[in-house]
Amino acid sequence: MADLSPTSIDSDTNSRPVNERYSWYVLGILTLAQTCHGIDRAIIGLVLEPMGKEFGLSDGERGFLAGFAYGIFFAMAAIPFGMAVDKFNRRNLMTAALTVWSAATALCGLASGFWSLLISRAAVGIAEAGGSPTGMSLLSDYFGKEKRSTAIGIWYLSSGIGLALAFIVGGAIIQHYNWRWAFLAAGIPGLLLAPLLFLTVREPKRGSRDVETTEFDVSGQSLMARFRLLSARPGLLHCIWAIVLIATGIYGSSTWLTTFLIRSHDMPIGRAGLTVAIAYGVLGSAGGFAAGWFADWINRRRGGFDAARTAMVGAVIPFMTAITGIATVALTDLHWSIISLMACGFFSASYNGPIYAVIVTIAGSKLRGLAVSVVQLGANLIGVGCGTYLIGAISDYVGNEQGVAWGIGVALLFTIGGGIHLLLGARAIRRSGEFTRSA
Repeated sequence: MADLSPTSIDSDTNSRPVNERYSWYVLGILTLAQTCHGIDRAIIGLVLEPMGKEFGLSDGERGFLAGFAYGIFFAMAAIPFGMAVDKFNRRNLMTAALTVWSAATALCGLASGFWSLLISRAAVGIAEAGGSPTGMSLLSDYFGKEKRSTAIGIWYLSSGIGLALAFIVGGAIIQHYNWRWAFLAAGIPGLLLAPLLFLTVREPKRGSRDVETTEFDVSGQSLMARFRLLSARPGLLHCIWAIVLIATGIYGSSTWLTTFLIRSHDMPIGRAGLTVAIAYGVLGSAGGFAAGWFADWINRRRGGFDAARTAMVGAVIPFMTAITGIATVALTDLHWSIISLMACGFFSASYNGPIYAVIVTIAGSKLRGLAVSVVQLGANLIGVGCGTYLIGAISDYVGNEQGVAWGIGVALLFTIGGGIHLLLGARAIRRSGEFTRSA
């Protein structure tokens, strides 16, 4: 069994110098692992229609399975995972989490009804709570802050790639077989990748890529004391709330867009899944990489990493997401609706690289896992859970083929609030002066 004891952190290969080529290899492996995360989380959005019909579920019940069944249990596991990431061997934690969430996804295909599917989705949520804090903590010790936005932006290509694979491959499987086989196919890649991750990724020394501007020791401190330290970091709470609000709109809408295209535009499920895969998968990945690269590029040109400037780059994105997303569901012409959907997909994941680079840098190496877990707790409980359920509930309330469109439009309004919080966060960081310029 993998050793998760605190003493195992520095016993592996921490003393070895980490060369740049190996850092990029680790980024590749972690991106593949997070792609499995994206596949296993996104696949439920493709099967809502056929699964709901087989089990006789309302849109509210479908939204609960896609959102709260995953988000509540993700939230319950998020903080314990975050504390574990800051204490135990992260490579081993990631291997265990990847194995469990992949197996649980495959088991979703054996569900006999609402409750058995809920239990399997809950298991996926619990295990996936370890993915982001573990991966981001590892990457922050393989890449310095001058390349961190780019690295995290590349890592977050996984969300788009995972959704694209889930919808393209899953759509073909559903058309030729049924929705159960789509769950099985989604779980297999992670089970194959887990041994490779365990055998080839080394545990790096914590904080080796950071020069802390404020020294603080968290060893032996209570969870509440650590929360207080996090909340005192300039602009950090604004960045956390921004991601929670943005997630409410983006995750909720991405889950329901296939159903929207089927109901509002009479698309067959294969074509609808492919359309969403291109928008949120291919273009979403391109947008995520572009925004991370641009944030690092503009920082290099202006004297070094500046957290306030990076937050401002991220602040533009949620406003563009809301405008293009609402246009997608408001336009009745299919041609223009798809054009708006493609633009929305491009912006949908672009905020991740810049904003997470700000969060992990401001939090510092000793609280990085906890900070990302707090973000993921809110993003999945409120964003994935409430956003996905809200759209289903509004659809039931409206009660016609346009109900999902109304739900998506309302959910996307939350992204505007996220943009406002990023502007406030940038102002707070600028006023502190602690993480501006090349400090």
